[in-house]
Amino acid sequence: MPNNDEMLDANDEMLHALQRMNKLLALVVVKGVENKEAVLTLLRAGYTQAEVAVLLDMKVSAVSMIVLRHKEKVEAEKAKKPKKAPNTATAAVATTTTDGAGE
Repeated sequence: MPNNDEMLDANDEMLHALQRMNKLLALVVVKGVENKEAVLTLLRAGYTQAEVAVLLDMKVSAVSMIVLRHKEKVEAEKAKKPKKAPNTATAAVATTTTDGAGE
């Protein structure tokens, strides 16, 4: 029966192997993808900005800049969209049914 040290070593080896596999899968997912899209994809997958920087061999500041520019773009697109006006047909129905004219 293995002792505690042997079990810990085996667990460490397993953890290391899983981490390598995870890293390889992340790289496969973003292979051939532009850096901006790769960064956003990996962040959506749950990686931190620091982890993304290491995976893509970038500086953390470059990853942060991509994130900032993406947020600015999303906010600008939201600001461009017109706000929905209330449905006038629904408002008209509500006023005609409550004014007592139908009695």
